[in-house]
Amino acid sequence: MNPKGNRTPKPDWKGLHAQAGDVLGPDFWQDIASIIPLTGPRVDMYETPQELVIVAEVPGLSSPEQIQLSFSEQSLLMRGTLVRPYQVLDQQMLLAERFFGAFERVIRLPGRAVTEQMHARYHNGLLIIRIPLAPVDGEKVIPIQFT
Repeated sequence: MNPKGNRTPKPDWKGLHAQAGDVLGPDFWQDIASIIPLTGPRVDMYETPQELVIVAEVPGLSSPEQIQLSFSEQSLLMRGTLVRPYQVLDQQMLLAERFFGAFERVIRLPGRAVTEQMHARYHNGLLIIRIPLAPVDGEKVIPIQFT
């Protein structure tokens, strides 16, 4: 946010992605992915008037012990391990876009997140975390106690 409390506009990454693909060729992003691989699950985060929703791709989990969520200092920490469900050597892989292995993701939460009431659910390979948002208030009046 900028000093006035307004959100700073985000760059148009999708437009840039499309332009780079047009100029540099259809294999550009695939080649870049092999050089700079993803180091954890892909995450979407969106906000509704009532809640913040975080959706993480974590396919193949079979028990809660394979993933851990914790919260500290306005940040959500997601740790776990994604195991490749098939036995294959790295040199056998012709295309490797999916992430497997140990990961740790830190997701910064907005100040309005009511973290005491957050809850998470795992379904069809997606970890869905819902965090209620406190109402948007204007100025808060602080009572002054006179003695």
